[in-house]
Amino acid sequence: MKSRRIGLVVVLSAILIALSVAPWVFRFPAPQPVIPVAAAALEPLPDLGPVPNFELVAENGEKWSSTSLEGKVWVADFFLTSCQGACPVMMRHMWGVHEYFKTNDCVQFVSISVDPDTDKPEVIANYAKEYKADTARWKFLTGPIEEVHRMASEEGFKVGVPETPMQHSRRFILVDARGRIRGYYEGMDEMSVRECIADIERLLEEQA
Repeated sequence: MKSRRIGLVVVLSAILIALSVAPWVFRFPAPQPVIPVAAAALEPLPDLGPVPNFELVAENGEKWSSTSLEGKVWVADFFLTSCQGACPVMMRHMWGVHEYFKTNDCVQFVSISVDPDTDKPEVIANYAKEYKADTARWKFLTGPIEEVHRMASEEGFKVGVPETPMQHSRRFILVDARGRIRGYYEGMDEMSVRECIADIERLLEEQA
């Protein structure tokens, strides 16, 4: 397990270094050094409740259902394309997790806009391209604000309904193959993101 953790740190560090030199990253602050995830006695990940099924519209303009994630481990977050503060950092970190698992179709990603009036499908499609997202595995979603708020509420991901789009949750939500929440991670904190990767690997091992 210790060797796996060391390998995880090395690979993710390489991804973050690559991000810092990519042309599209120069608009944003470079990732800061982080402390490696410490090896520790592992307890089972908590079961924090189910995620209800939901339907939104994907970046390609087609209807999308969360039922497509059945049997997959997935990570969700909230964003808006006009955000110039937290969202670029969160997206770089989500890209790092997405890149780490790029050869594993059992790991999927979902980013939900909290500003659907602005973030139409064509807008989030361009945003996905900006972050070099593989949209076969990382879906960018928009749709009725009522459904977005339902998914942010206690009925959904339990991260709080924002009073304004800019007040959206900064957390990544880890969901297992049974559709149950297994962890929350600070999307702006690299160490927390590393922990998310380690926990994804644990869930994949549980499935094996």
